[in-house]
Amino acid sequence: MRLLSLKLVGVRNLAPLMLTPGPRFNVLAGENGQGKTNVLEAIYAVCALRSFRTARLAEMIALGQTDAHIDARVLTGDLERTFSLTIRERGRQTRVDGKLIRSVARYFGGFNVVLFAPEDLYLPKRSPSARRRFVDRTVFGRDPGFLPLAQDYDKVLRSRNAILRDPGRRHHAGDLLDVYDHQLAGLGARIIARRRALVSDIQPRVREAFEAIAGGQLAADVAYVAPPSLADTKDADLEPALAADFAAARAADLGRGHTTVGPHRHDLAFTLAGQPADKIASQGQLRALILAWKIAELDLLTGHLGEPPLLLLDDVSSELDAERTRYLFDFLAAREHQCFITTTVPEHVFSTAERVDFSVSRGVVKPVTEP
Repeated sequence: MRLLSLKLVGVRNLAPLMLTPGPRFNVLAGENGQGKTNVLEAIYAVCALRSFRTARLAEMIALGQTDAHIDARVLTGDLERTFSLTIRERGRQTRVDGKLIRSVARYFGGFNVVLFAPEDLYLPKRSPSARRRFVDRTVFGRDPGFLPLAQDYDKVLRSRNAILRDPGRRHHAGDLLDVYDHQLAGLGARIIARRRALVSDIQPRVREAFEAIAGGQLAADVAYVAPPSLADTKDADLEPALAADFAAARAADLGRGHTTVGPHRHDLAFTLAGQPADKIASQGQLRALILAWKIAELDLLTGHLGEPPLLLLDDVSSELDAERTRYLFDFLAAREHQCFITTTVPEHVFSTAERVDFSVSRGVVKPVTEP
């Protein structure tokens, strides 16, 4: 899978851009605040129809502009396709090969990226919500239908919470809450099943990658964390189990004004030698653990797609030590991923073969070497 060209107009601080990347390593170098990450965000957005930096796509629109346009020409297998995203203040418009696409499900699937950002390296010490977003991003990589499923769940959850917060309605809305609970149980069961399947598939790969990176000092593991009522429940029984949880928690939810159970409360646990990684791991071990996840994710998705996805590396080499940075680029050099890498110091990017460099300054992206 390769990005052949990227056209941007009206995206954040970036000047209108027509980027022709190389087939392997593309290095975007410049000082902080110049627009490097904005390029990665645009690539991610035209693939995933969302940003990895904000919940509102409209925030990507440049100041003074009414909309932003992103066109990506992509080679997948032997097929060349164009994915287009127009972002407006009150919505978005998508096209594939010039044809308007109204169904999200029809848009997804032909263009896949994996993102590795600096904040990922602190994940074991971050909030459960950050870890949920992290695992959901990985699920979406191999299952594009997961995004509309998660969006439907969030929409119903917001409606339920609005009832719970409204003093005038919450004590007389039993029938409506019954409807919401039924919907959340069905959607939530599918979310949990897909998250658990992803973690189960990636788990052995994370263990293997961590052992290679860290030299077998401690055994690493990852696990999906749900309450005891769901922990050992089979996928086929998740919906009634969730429905029972919502019913049992309703009184507490009414008192607190929000929904206290469901997949929006679950977590992803990282452990070393059976102990919580955030409690016992050094900074280097935490970074090695997340690096192991990303390497496992790339291998897992490559096997699922039958070709390597694009990789977006947002200034990660500044957070990794030299040994782990070298390991990452040796891993990538042995595979066929097309990579887009931002950095303030080009020398931090160890790859020298098949490399194209771009400078980024005040929103202007210029090639330093030719593709």
